[in-house]
Amino acid sequence: MRRGMTRFAAFLSLSLLATACVVDDATVADDTTSDDSTGAGGKADGPGPSPDGVSHVADAVIEALDATAPGEYGRTWTVSHSNQLTAGWLVQSPPAAHWGRPLSALQLPAQCTSGAGCDLDFGLRTCSVDADCGATGKCEALASTVKVPGQAARKLCTGHSDVTLLDELYRLITSAQRAVDITSLQPPDGRFMAAMRNALTYLARAGRTVDVRLLVGTFPVQGEVDSEEVLRGLTRDLPSSSTLKVSAGHYRSSNLPPSWNHSKIVAIDGKTALVGGHNLWSQHYLDQEPVHDLSMRVTGPAARDAHRFADVQWRWTCAHKSWLTWLTGSVWSNTWKSGRIDSKCPGDIALPAATAGAGAATVIGAGRLAWVDAQDDANQGDLALVAMMEAATSSIRISQQDIGPVKLPVIGIPYGDWPEEALDAMAAAILRGVRVEIVVSSPEASVGGLGPSQAPYANGWSLDDVAQQIRERVTQQPGAPSGATLDTMLCQRLFVGPVRSSSDDTWPTGGAPGNHAKLVFVDDVTFYIGSQNVYPAGLTEYGYIVDDAGAAAGLRAQYWDPMWQWSRARAVSGARCVN
Repeated sequence: MRRGMTRFAAFLSLSLLATACVVDDATVADDTTSDDSTGAGGKADGPGPSPDGVSHVADAVIEALDATAPGEYGRTWTVSHSNQLTAGWLVQSPPAAHWGRPLSALQLPAQCTSGAGCDLDFGLRTCSVDADCGATGKCEALASTVKVPGQAARKLCTGHSDVTLLDELYRLITSAQRAVDITSLQPPDGRFMAAMRNALTYLARAGRTVDVRLLVGTFPVQGEVDSEEVLRGLTRDLPSSSTLKVSAGHYRSSNLPPSWNHSKIVAIDGKTALVGGHNLWSQHYLDQEPVHDLSMRVTGPAARDAHRFADVQWRWTCAHKSWLTWLTGSVWSNTWKSGRIDSKCPGDIALPAATAGAGAATVIGAGRLAWVDAQDDANQGDLALVAMMEAATSSIRISQQDIGPVKLPVIGIPYGDWPEEALDAMAAAILRGVRVEIVVSSPEASVGGLGPSQAPYANGWSLDDVAQQIRERVTQQPGAPSGATLDTMLCQRLFVGPVRSSSDDTWPTGGAPGNHAKLVFVDDVTFYIGSQNVYPAGLTEYGYIVDDAGAAAGLRAQYWDPMWQWSRARAVSGARCVN
């Protein structure tokens, strides 16, 4: 079944008649969560005592969540203490090697659409040596081209992030023995679709019995999804004898206000999870003018928590399917099994028995289930980010698309408010002597050679706009200085810069780099990486708050310091003060 303009027209006429869907607690049973984050009897009744060595920031977050929403433990927030962040855990794109290099030197793929020397699934030219790939391409063996165990990886003319993103996704999926959960804003396209399809084909050819679920968001017009079509693309090469079960679903949890899934999770067997900001879009991430983004891979019990958050979303999706949601394209799902596709829904993901992790990193799973109710009882991600900032004693470092709300296209009217609680937390921190560094997209950000309506990676606010909003919040704090004293304090403690990776301010085509990372990094000890922006968006989100000294040091060295080196030179309220 394919949805076109006819179904979208039906959506326009009927969506306002439908009651806006919300997550119903009655559809969500208690979850069994991580081995070291459960109460008596294995039920998620609270986080329990934290081990020695947990930082003041993590303690403050856990205390705030436990005091405000103890009933949401195991659903929208969790805590586990035996996780590992192994080599390559920080996944950034373009990869770390791009820091300090001219934007014109970015490795670009040699793309193709036909011919004997073209891999049609990946849309890349085949090669033997780098010289086959033109001036900017590189001839590399892509692991994600392998469909059958023992098959050699095919050499293709890759770009800057094909190996780091496609092969990371592929290796995670092909490591699965029982369960794969993927959530994303939209279905995979292009090379991401090819990599995922090959990974599932590999699992099938290896004879494994794996339950695979892909759940994405649905938003009007540009975000229309056909889950059956997506499923056909993913299962194209699966033999009907395969013991895989593959499900694809999509949902919009509310029409007014609009809300859908925005989380980005790849969880495997309850043992490993990749969580962060990356969507599965080839043109935005793998080709020219790629958007900057950040994700992280965690091994340990936190992975089970990501699966369980996906369970909650799937239960809601399956409970709200109807003829109306099919007609409007707002909620639907399909499942492939034994060569046939039907409209059945999968159940909760079945995971192996929980075991203790081999590491010592504390990870707080922080999610939000958008528009559950007016009191935001299930939006713990919001509370966690603010609690982190409120606990800061020396530094707050933020990398985001923007701080200000999204503006409506063309007319430029803000669709929403500035994040008042987060701004107040930053303002109070500045008064305490905390240094606040923020990196955002420039308003003229350009991604993938696409226009702002196709790739909106800036909300339209200038650096001065952001700095001024924080300044105003500082003036409203008890005991805040004024005049020249305030100006001097802000010059010393507040910095807002545009994302940059070198001395270049623009791509060769003229647009500025865009930022899609969602990082909050406090006191160089605790950090959040996930899907949630600081600015209000009203979407379903998920991320990890990691409390681990080694990981924090790695994040600072591999990511923040190289980025800040180039971004700070353009910062306002530091190099230039807001008066």
